[in-house]
Amino acid sequence: MKAKHFFIAVLAGVLACFGVLILLLSTVDPFFVLHGMDEDDTARFDNQRYQMAGLIRHQDYSAVVMGTSLVANYRASWFTNGLGEETLKITFPDGWISEFDTALRLAFRTHPQLDKVYFCLDPNILVRPDSDRTVELPGYLYNTNPFDDVEYLLNADTYQEAMRSYLRRGSDEMRTLDDAYLWDTDHGFSKEWALVSYPRPEISDTILPADAYLEGVRDNLDVICAWAREHPDVQFSIWFPPYSMLYWDKVTREGSRDAILTAIEYAAGQLLEYDNISVYSFLYSRAVSDLNNYADHIHCSGAVTWRVTQCLLTGEGLLTKEDYQQRIQQLREYVTGYDYEILFN
Repeated sequence: MKAKHFFIAVLAGVLACFGVLILLLSTVDPFFVLHGMDEDDTARFDNQRYQMAGLIRHQDYSAVVMGTSLVANYRASWFTNGLGEETLKITFPDGWISEFDTALRLAFRTHPQLDKVYFCLDPNILVRPDSDRTVELPGYLYNTNPFDDVEYLLNADTYQEAMRSYLRRGSDEMRTLDDAYLWDTDHGFSKEWALVSYPRPEISDTILPADAYLEGVRDNLDVICAWAREHPDVQFSIWFPPYSMLYWDKVTREGSRDAILTAIEYAAGQLLEYDNISVYSFLYSRAVSDLNNYADHIHCSGAVTWRVTQCLLTGEGLLTKEDYQQRIQQLREYVTGYDYEILFN
């Protein structure tokens, strides 16, 4: 075969293979870069940081519910049905404030009709400085430059994931968008399970000062409050999620309880200064803090997340400028005076 003909044959083969791969992506787009999902479509949901960018861009919604793994067991349809507005769930496991900022800014750029944001502000992410961040969102998927999305097409992992999804069509791994990232059906929830999953720390000799976390909290609140300032017509509902008594045992033994409570109180006061921010607290109530509802010290079952959703939609658990300090003081007194040993005997 002449060199010219060989080159043409090789080039044709490469182009044919690339065409097949593009056809595969047009059918199975594992990270939703090319298109979104219809209500009855199914997909493998296993990489939030990559998949969320495409879902934020392409899905039809005017409300979002957003948070860390503590939000994974919420269903967007609960909010859609309660609000009468199509809702998208945005969740990053062990997420950072800067990641939610990046995601929400993309949502505002692509969906000017967005008018409601529900954000789960758990104390773990409230108090930690973004300078400690150990993960990165794939910036090319979240930025405003459409041309660098070619990185998606030139990435072998993209095609491996597409082929994996194609071969597993019809399996239990394939879920609808409303079931995306749910894990409560795969884990046990009971007092025994929560205790087994909780590595109880030794009692620390050091008690953190009450203001130990405030510098990081202020930086994180600057990001959140900027959302409210930049979008005055959007209603933000921010909630402190339910934690079991094992969490309060943990921070008590670590010596950080007072610093955590001070950070929560400070955050609530700052957020309540904005007319378009509502603040809710579910940090403790007997209805949601029963250890039988937990898989560990903070991750709760779908039954609890459904209950919290109803409270958010009806206004139950709402803090006000007049009562937030009193409510947090009641929490402080309860978790300070609690006999944690009864949980382990």
